[in-house]
Amino acid sequence: MENSTPLPLRAFRPEDRERGATLIEAVLFSVIALGLVIGGIVFFEQASLSSRTNDAIRLMASLPTQIRALYQSQSSFGSGSIVDLLISSKAVPVSMLEDTDTDSKFDAINNMFGGSVTATGAGSQFTIALSDVPVEVCSRMIPFDSSGSGTIGTGIASITDGTATDTDGLTSSEAAAFCEKNASGGEVSLTWTFDR
Repeated sequence: MENSTPLPLRAFRPEDRERGATLIEAVLFSVIALGLVIGGIVFFEQASLSSRTNDAIRLMASLPTQIRALYQSQSSFGSGSIVDLLISSKAVPVSMLEDTDTDSKFDAINNMFGGSVTATGAGSQFTIALSDVPVEVCSRMIPFDSSGSGTIGTGIASITDGTATDTDGLTSSEAAAFCEKNASGGEVSLTWTFDR
């Protein structure tokens, strides 16, 4: 049997405690820093979505006014696309316009979320459609009351998501359910019908 000599015990020194505290502090600092970074990213995403939502609401509030002004001396909005007229009359910000056929002329309107914006005459009414609207944005845009006044203006006759249509108004809580019901991938396409 081997003769083993016990190793001498090293006395606990104050610097050992400092070393342990430093490691704990470093881990704590890393956790706090990571939390701040994640919180900053989440805050930035929410602020960005809020900004785009406000821009979308402003656009949707201005388009019906612009269309009514363009057709004020006519008894009908016709039955075709109003997009070219909106573009040529500079009723839409340039940042939202697109040249889809690369002929150096704008021919389409995009919304803030990457989808399209279309406007079409429907006799004494007209429609404005937005595609690829996030559900959380939809629920802020579509509330309107029975008189046709809502978040995006007045004269709203109906709103549809392609499957369901509402003509008598949507409260904020009803709007959330309406937007989620037929959403696909967290997005919904909306079409408003407006009266003169």
